[in-house]
Amino acid sequence: MQAPNRATTWSQSQRPRALGMIGPRFEQTIIELQPAPYAAIELIHQQPVRWSEKRIVACDGGGGPHGHPRVFINVDKPEITPCGYCGLPFAHVKNRKHLMEAPKTDYPLE
Repeated sequence: MQAPNRATTWSQSQRPRALGMIGPRFEQTIIELQPAPYAAIELIHQQPVRWSEKRIVACDGGGGPHGHPRVFINVDKPEITPCGYCGLPFAHVKNRKHLMEAPKTDYPLE
């Protein structure tokens, strides 16, 4: 397919832009009819904080074949710490009061 910054194609095997955007792959363009209209980052920010009494928590993304490698997350600081792989939020229970008093957080606290 033709690059957006080119006026014409530059290869004999390349199709012009008008012909490249047709077919079953490009038929459904109405976002409301798509199966998952929200981006993953919007969905992960709807996940509530997982409170822990331990200083270090482990996250494997749900485990099994649908998870990710197990990572260990330090939750000592008075902040919400998301997993680097899946974005699930974790925090220590001793920081709950501090986080509840914060004007705004990226994740629901309850």
